[in-house]
Amino acid sequence: MTLPLNKPFEVSGHQEKDYGAEMGMMRRAPTATSSHPLEESERTYHQRQDQHKLNSATRAFGIGYALHFKHERAAAGCHQIGHLGFLPRSNAHLQALTGRDLELDFTDTLGVQPEVTYNPHLYMEQEQRKSMF
Repeated sequence: MTLPLNKPFEVSGHQEKDYGAEMGMMRRAPTATSSHPLEESERTYHQRQDQHKLNSATRAFGIGYALHFKHERAAAGCHQIGHLGFLPRSNAHLQALTGRDLELDFTDTLGVQPEVTYNPHLYMEQEQRKSMF
């Protein structure tokens, strides 16, 4: 039994010039979707773990503890509370509250923001000029 031949194979000039590399780049998978099933799981891991801990704490200690815990984390993560803008920012308090201070990942070494020294007097004058409300 033979396979039916629809068209004979022809070599076009386009294939000989770029060897299909240009077309291959255009056929790549879009970056908006994940290429592996575990990517979405890894991306939302910390959020799911925090939600699980909060649900467990609510069942064990009541809703008051859960609200206090959420409020404390929100205050530690707020950029306006307890931080002067001309000083380098560290999320040590927030990481200690969430338990991420014990983990080591790529952002610890590769995600370091550049150290830029600001003039404290100029910064505070600019902050005073901004309206608080």
